[in-house]
Amino acid sequence: MSKGISLLENPIRVSTPFIKVTIGDYTFGVFKQDNNITKNSDGSYRLTSQFTYPNYIQSLQIVKVNGQVNQYTLVLRYPITENNDPNFFEKVFSSVSKTRKIIFSYGDLSAPKFLYKNEEAIILDIKNNFDINSAVIQYNISAVSTCKLATASVFNFTGPEFTGDKKPSDIIKILLRQNSKYGLLDVFSGMRNMDLVESMGLIRSDDCIVTLQNKQNINILDYLRYLVSNMRRSPSLSDKSLYKLVVVDDTSDVLGGPYFKVINTNESSDSLDTYQLDIGYPSNNVVTSFNIDNNESYSLLYEYSKKLNTNEYVSRIDDNGNISSIYSPNITSNNDIQLTNSNDLNWWKNVTQYPISATVTLKGLLRPAILMSKVRLSVLFYGKAHISSGEYIINKQVDTIDGNGCWTTLNLVRVDGDGTRNFTDNV
Repeated sequence: MSKGISLLENPIRVSTPFIKVTIGDYTFGVFKQDNNITKNSDGSYRLTSQFTYPNYIQSLQIVKVNGQVNQYTLVLRYPITENNDPNFFEKVFSSVSKTRKIIFSYGDLSAPKFLYKNEEAIILDIKNNFDINSAVIQYNISAVSTCKLATASVFNFTGPEFTGDKKPSDIIKILLRQNSKYGLLDVFSGMRNMDLVESMGLIRSDDCIVTLQNKQNINILDYLRYLVSNMRRSPSLSDKSLYKLVVVDDTSDVLGGPYFKVINTNESSDSLDTYQLDIGYPSNNVVTSFNIDNNESYSLLYEYSKKLNTNEYVSRIDDNGNISSIYSPNITSNNDIQLTNSNDLNWWKNVTQYPISATVTLKGLLRPAILMSKVRLSVLFYGKAHISSGEYIINKQVDTIDGNGCWTTLNLVRVDGDGTRNFTDNV
């Protein structure tokens, strides 16, 4: 079986959760750093002081939908004393009543490349919960990234500038340059420097001229996807691959904001867009939960006629000195892993072909996975694969950050079974 890249790009599993939220002129967060004294090259000392943000934040959850629109859920808890204004946060919210603007910075300080900075969003809703006995007000704030606004306005792309025989890549560049009208740079702020966009090759220009149709009452993001879907390779080039749109969160701060790339599908081979994740050893300390969301056991649909051996459970002393009863098979050669006859192999192929849904939660934050990209899961117990193994696609990514750490939850749908697994190399 071919191997993809590891989904667990960050080897550090000790989280240092960081959240900073700005509402108007007020900043809140869970980040605090003491004063730091540094020695200069001339022998003098310098005192640097880091801001301490009011620690009212309990948690922040970010749902990445379609790789473009982030949905945020922020939980604030405001304890009230005799010296506090019970309407403090109400006044903070009123200060942004015209814009509803809120800015999020968050991530894991143990892994600087997993810091997301100054993501602008619009407050959609605020719910209050009152704990009278503790004199605490909890605010659940729902927000959506500002690029959602780009889907609210519709345009007509009907003039000669957009229709007829054109190169779609040329039209995309025109849309970026006409930001005051279409607002693409308000969504993809990392693309404001068109010279840098050109030099980095973010928009492939080796497509050929095609016939573009009129598009009416369409938002700018849908029109951008329409253009990319119509890009074709030049007939002078031998391969027939197509193009796709990839949205990138600029966590490395190369471009200073989110941006998109138009790439050729040949750039996204199996080794690049298929992630590999083992559920069980050696990542059992990273995967905190794995669940199959379907309510049906597909093993009921196929008969298995080979006689099964019953293994005994044995008692041993665990790491805490307690006696535990566990399944403990003998350590044998790879023959213990193989499915050895056609009955085994056919049964395995059949029961791993169904499009089951699964949810996996990992410690730490992940790079934003390209939604609809593939994840190859190997669900292992003592090196043996369970029938939930297979090839999945990601349809949602949820990042959760609170005072206890950072987690990423992926919602998956299996699109291919594990029928090609090499059972002599099952670990």
